[in-house]
Amino acid sequence: MATPTPTTIKTTPITTSHPTDPFRKTCLVPYVDPSTASQAVAEKLSILPFRRNIFYLLGNSPGLFPPLASLIGSCFSDKSRTIPLLDWQLIVLRTATTLGAKYEYDVNLPVAEVYEMDSQKIELISGGVAPEDVRGGKGPWTERERIVLRMVDEQLASYTNEEETIRDALRVMGHGEVVEILIVIGLYALIARVINGLRIEDDAEIPGLKDMLRKSVK
Repeated sequence: MATPTPTTIKTTPITTSHPTDPFRKTCLVPYVDPSTASQAVAEKLSILPFRRNIFYLLGNSPGLFPPLASLIGSCFSDKSRTIPLLDWQLIVLRTATTLGAKYEYDVNLPVAEVYEMDSQKIELISGGVAPEDVRGGKGPWTERERIVLRMVDEQLASYTNEEETIRDALRVMGHGEVVEILIVIGLYALIARVINGLRIEDDAEIPGLKDMLRKSVK
């Protein structure tokens, strides 16, 4: 199976602010306005105590955004998510770097840091560690992490997995976790493609972000 070539994290060009939206500089479509959005969209936008541009972008789809936001939110709670938090973040950061979604990486990196993902692992993911190195036993990864990374790499390269990879996964985790990992890969690949396709800009700095993440992400 072909393996993905890690993509350099994309940067968005700096342009002037949109005359009617100070948050919009590069995005190719407007961000939704909560004051004119449907009640369902406005309610989802109000859940976080800070602004994330990705939700204001996804909010342009009034029918699909609310259930999608609920799915994303389920990843933030161990009452809904069955895989360990750092497995979730490993998937997200690997997906973001492979697909070149800088925004997705930047938004999720603080979560990985708050919950103490090993700094060497973060550095390797950020640098685009080669799939063959992961498979070949190089680096600080546990057996489970190597399998998770193999699942991500194979899915992003070919939209499927080797049967051997799934059998290896089932040796170290339950079948529910295997299914959940594939759902998370697909979810964050979807978000990355929206980010890249519509040229989202970075969020403004959020004071006290890590303290808020400690309280809201489990």
